[in-house]
Amino acid sequence: MPHSSSVSSKTLPQMVPSALWWLLLVLIGASAWPLAFVIFRPLPDRGLALARPLGLLMMGFVWWWGGSLGIFPASPGGAIAAWGLVLGLGLWLAGRSGESPWRWLWAHRGLTLFYELLFAMAFSGWTLFRAYNPEITYTEKPMELAFLNAVVRADRFPPHDPWLSGFAISYYYFGYILLGFLTELSGLPTRLTFNLGVSSWFALTLLAAAGLGWNLWALYRPARRRMAWAVALLSAFWIGLAGNGEAILDLAHACGWIRDPGFWAWLDIPELNEPPPARPWPSCWPPADRVWAWWRASRVVRDYTPDGQHQEVIDEFPQFSFLLGDLHPHVLALPFTLMAIGLALAVFQAAQRFPGLFSLGEWKTLLRFLRDHGPPFWIFPVVFGGLAFLNTWDFPIYTGLLLATWALGAWAAERPPPSWQREVLGLAGGILGLGVLLYLPFYMGFRSQAGGLLPNLYNGTRLPQFLVMFGFQAVGLILLMLVEARRRGVADLGRWGKRVLLGVLGLGLVPVGLLVGLYTLALAIPLPMPGSPVPLEALRPWVYGRLLDGEVIVNGRPFPGSGPWVPMLLAGMGVGAVALWRRRGNVEAFVGLLIGFGAALAWAVEFVFLRDFFGTRMNTVFKFYYQTWVLWSLALAWGMGALWEWGKGARPLLAGWFSSMIALAALYPALMIPIKADFFVRTPTLDGYAYLAQWAPDDLAAIDWLNQHVSGAPVILEAPGWRGISFQPEFGRFAAHTGLPTVLGWAGHEHQWRGSYAEIARREPDLQVLWESPDLEATRMLLEKYNIVYVIIGHTERREFPPQALQKFEQLMDPVFQSGETVIYRRRE
Repeated sequence: MPHSSSVSSKTLPQMVPSALWWLLLVLIGASAWPLAFVIFRPLPDRGLALARPLGLLMMGFVWWWGGSLGIFPASPGGAIAAWGLVLGLGLWLAGRSGESPWRWLWAHRGLTLFYELLFAMAFSGWTLFRAYNPEITYTEKPMELAFLNAVVRADRFPPHDPWLSGFAISYYYFGYILLGFLTELSGLPTRLTFNLGVSSWFALTLLAAAGLGWNLWALYRPARRRMAWAVALLSAFWIGLAGNGEAILDLAHACGWIRDPGFWAWLDIPELNEPPPARPWPSCWPPADRVWAWWRASRVVRDYTPDGQHQEVIDEFPQFSFLLGDLHPHVLALPFTLMAIGLALAVFQAAQRFPGLFSLGEWKTLLRFLRDHGPPFWIFPVVFGGLAFLNTWDFPIYTGLLLATWALGAWAAERPPPSWQREVLGLAGGILGLGVLLYLPFYMGFRSQAGGLLPNLYNGTRLPQFLVMFGFQAVGLILLMLVEARRRGVADLGRWGKRVLLGVLGLGLVPVGLLVGLYTLALAIPLPMPGSPVPLEALRPWVYGRLLDGEVIVNGRPFPGSGPWVPMLLAGMGVGAVALWRRRGNVEAFVGLLIGFGAALAWAVEFVFLRDFFGTRMNTVFKFYYQTWVLWSLALAWGMGALWEWGKGARPLLAGWFSSMIALAALYPALMIPIKADFFVRTPTLDGYAYLAQWAPDDLAAIDWLNQHVSGAPVILEAPGWRGISFQPEFGRFAAHTGLPTVLGWAGHEHQWRGSYAEIARREPDLQVLWESPDLEATRMLLEKYNIVYVIIGHTERREFPPQALQKFEQLMDPVFQSGETVIYRRRE
């Protein structure tokens, strides 16, 4: 059966695939509604806003297991069977509950209409945006397209690795399973569904965020649900639409509104640390480098190597991710992490009603209680274990949040510590154990580059850069806590202030001082640094710069020191939130937990990072800051509603402040969406392969031929992205656009995914023979060794390799396709 990418998008009106895809997601949400109705019963909206991600995850989970065990094929028929099983499970559980989800839906049709309109507007708006920049190239898109095509082409799971023939994918690829599931059901080609996936994940994120905001407010003020609509929209805005403060600075720099070069040098944000140009408004915007102006917002934190060279740090946030259009695991996991927060909120409500455990042997009492009154236990390992398969970093983060939420609810119910400790231990063991067991096929084939935790000795985040990233959330949440403390009265305010001060000193300043002290001790002894090429002495200015806020002189160049301000700020916010909102049984306590948990994640990267392929804290900051953004944004949306509720006499002032915050945060999408869409001058299309018609039309013709005529997963040979060849999106292009496995795609990515270069190194000499040697016999043996069926020679191969080496394939193979200079050869039987 030919690969589904063979369908040409030119035969489909642009609105038809979009409408079909939207309808598919609506039907999945409707089918999962009975299940959500039971699982999220402690929430006021019964999980209505989370039904789509719940249904998609459950159906994808069943489809993946069916394809892994061979129960049913990884095909449209198997996807329909998985759909039916999840629908049947939901109807059965809803029937046992004795309540009608459909009657409830009719009674709350206003809320249903609100959610549906929000989802439809978000999906259609972002689909239109993607139509003006649909090309699936650069950054991580070719990798993600390769995974998606491999999933759709596979007959069983795990899918083959399209960039390393003979191996299965070694990555957290569940998000591509879910997108492949939708692709199979829709019958649309991946050249369209990739872009529709970006739009639908954007809409799913906004819908889930709005649902969380609505539920938080409805639980806080059940009698004043009108405000819940505003909090829902604010949650969707702050989580999925808002930008950080970089856009304000970008505009000020481009227009020369702040002309002092010293300010920009002090701020030290890459590309903005140069003297500003002198172009007046409005001709100053867009800037001269408009193609990548939107990119800078994800690189506002700057680290340095010991010798003063810039060290990249990633600080993405959801709006940047959707603007970029990469379907990377942290984006694919986003609606499901929001669903995990929804489960945590439901658990918080249920935990306050649980009578408690007197021994660990009574764990069945807890399971029965969850079945009858809260989310049934089985959903926890499915959802939280699935986060490991979606984006492994999120598994410990949100499992920890769930366990902390149960402990908070148990404490609110005044159960003694032995009881709630047993409850937390039982839940932790069950979630971790079953979460691994339910996704065991993934773990069996997964090889990680992670190599343990390392101390972050010398790279502290500077306060100005941290506030550019999180200024809106930090300022808003600090104001929220100050107002709430003031409402408590003078005595409570004093006690709360003392706790905050102790937290600032104990968790903020003391760890920095301890780090500097240990470094000084190591320098005095001196102690070796195993595995580090950097002498301990070279770190001296940077390490002391973390304690003393001032200039750091390295090789005669001045750099701003980080100082201890960010750890102190985070410690104060985290401790302040926990100390302030310890009210028993109040949603404020849950919001305080969100603030404290987010602060803890951002605090952790100041002192430790996960050792990986890059050897820096780049990925740890990236992954932890992303979740801090989500947690703090949700808390900020609720906090704005709370401030409005509390400050009746100050509402004109609050209205001005809220409007200013929203306008400034909306500046990033308002300025950068037109730039990313090239100011909407191109003809819109959802075809992610359309760019090839101008860049490489002969390659596009070959890709279409392969997708139309080649079934299964025979191995192809094309130019590899290996050592000695520069990084370009054109390497591994045929494998990415067809899902067919090639001998080697991007070597750097395979190294990252597998944590080892051994297999790549074994293949490199063979690839040199295949592409650079005219030896017929050696080439014939290697074609058989790697079971290569097709060899593709196009513009890239003719540019990179000698003509005499390429001519040998005419003698060894038969040409089966030619378009211009691109030829596909098939090995003779």
